[in-house]
Amino acid sequence: MIPKIYFYATDSHTETSLKDFLRKINPNVNWISKCPRLAKRTKNDYAANESFPALTGRTGVDLEKFMIDEVALHPSIVLDCPAILLEDDLDRRDASENQSEFLATQQKKLSDRISSVVQGSSVKLICLYAAPEIEAWFFEDWENSFGNSRLFDQQIATQLRPIINKLKAECDGSLEQHSHYRSDKLSDWLIDNIQNLSMVHNKEVTNLASYSKRRHGSKFLRNIDPAQIETKCRIYFSVAYHAIKKIV
Repeated sequence: MIPKIYFYATDSHTETSLKDFLRKINPNVNWISKCPRLAKRTKNDYAANESFPALTGRTGVDLEKFMIDEVALHPSIVLDCPAILLEDDLDRRDASENQSEFLATQQKKLSDRISSVVQGSSVKLICLYAAPEIEAWFFEDWENSFGNSRLFDQQIATQLRPIINKLKAECDGSLEQHSHYRSDKLSDWLIDNIQNLSMVHNKEVTNLASYSKRRHGSKFLRNIDPAQIETKCRIYFSVAYHAIKKIV
């Protein structure tokens, strides 16, 4: 029988392709999304009620709480499955800690919380962290994301790549260490640099000559190769990658 694995992730534009991405790592699993769903509102809704919060999806402790609450309500999630998976950006949450220790501490903390709400649970918890953000994965499989002419403007991409290589060098050769060397958001840095390059080349602001999670995130995630990323993102991604491969 094919094992079921429930995965938890923020309800964002990029993560709509997460199931396809996980299948590339381990196709012998029935991946079941348990992402918290947000009520989608239109621009007219916001115009009528300025008090509506920004809809960016649950992340961090909010996402962890959602997972624990779900497990408490439906114990079969952990009693009948060999593992559950949490996918999230870190976005500077590990900035002041040793990263390997942070990962081990997070997984133990969350595993202990699961055991406390479901007696007898020995399920394996896998934390798949995109450090600092999922754009780091896109950079590390360039040919299947920014370097793909179907998905992104190649004149901009050619100029962008050495800028990213310089950033990587500033982070001691690993973009997963971005939060230890810089305080800005990686996605904001990316958008600013692409906008600057577009101005230099007098590019129209088109889907191919600019970047946004809404337009590119899901397409890039569906297209990139996890095995390629594993060779570059050795702190967080590699650990989760091999844990996912070993599920069955």
